[in-house]
Amino acid sequence: MKEDIADRIRGSILGAACGNSLGGTCLGMNRKEIMFSVGIRGVRDFTPGMSKSLLPTYQPGALLADSLLAGEIAHSLIGTRGSFDSSDMKQRLAQLLLREDFLNSAPGAHCLLPLRRMADDLPPGENVTADNTHVSAAARAYVIGCLPDDVDVVSIAVEQAKLSQADRCVWAGAAVLASSVHALVHGQRLDKENEVREFVRKEYEIATSIDPRFAEAWDDIAPDLDYINPADDLPYSLINVESHVNEAVPTAFGIFLIFRHDLEEAVSAAASSGGDTDTVAAIVGALSGAYHGASAIPERWLKRISRREELDQVADELIGLWNGRAK
Repeated sequence: MKEDIADRIRGSILGAACGNSLGGTCLGMNRKEIMFSVGIRGVRDFTPGMSKSLLPTYQPGALLADSLLAGEIAHSLIGTRGSFDSSDMKQRLAQLLLREDFLNSAPGAHCLLPLRRMADDLPPGENVTADNTHVSAAARAYVIGCLPDDVDVVSIAVEQAKLSQADRCVWAGAAVLASSVHALVHGQRLDKENEVREFVRKEYEIATSIDPRFAEAWDDIAPDLDYINPADDLPYSLINVESHVNEAVPTAFGIFLIFRHDLEEAVSAAASSGGDTDTVAAIVGALSGAYHGASAIPERWLKRISRREELDQVADELIGLWNGRAK
């Protein structure tokens, strides 16, 4: 296995965790409130929860719900050597509901309700509600993109999303995230504007095959963003993000793409975007880490992220799947 691929797998796991935690300090605050609190440079370091956030007691560097959900997806896939086991994954996700660290990690009611229905063996809700269109089942799919070549990451992403949510837009969001991380882990380059647009086009085709509503939202990230010049601020269209998958996932991709040349800038911009900052920053961290590798993540973040050994273990075992020696 090439060393650079291993670095990008580790980068996706650690980048997502760092982004998720960085965004936890100002979760639920709007962009203006965040800028007023931390300055125009935005959130750059792990700090305690701000008084106006949804997590005023947040401890710097603590892992939040998106990271913990993704961790259980990863453990299931590692245990089955990269294959999807519905009952095992369902059991692992359901067990999170009994863990105090997860319940204290800001999962939110719209994330918890689908998980509780799943744990109680109830079918996912089918109405278009905030629970059924919540981004959580899509956001946790980044770890699937770290699986080896011979694995159908799109299918697994969809199937794991189906465990808790029946809305096809969530399935499409999960598929696009897993597919994108997989491409970036493999070394997909995005140096030129045409490479960015081709990247967006390919993921648009995947989205269209699953849910046209998500595909339409995904397509909206492309036309009016500047992919040539390095970004120095977030455009208005990418701030104050809601938790609906059709907004959160495309917005996170937009932030990643316009800040793609600098991992720290991308993740910090996402954490400072306003709204669902922890999830948006987790997605941007996963994409940026898969693009640049763990070696590009600021050391000051890596030193303070909690449960670092567990995160490294997940990365090691995912890398082990590529090497044919997973435990």
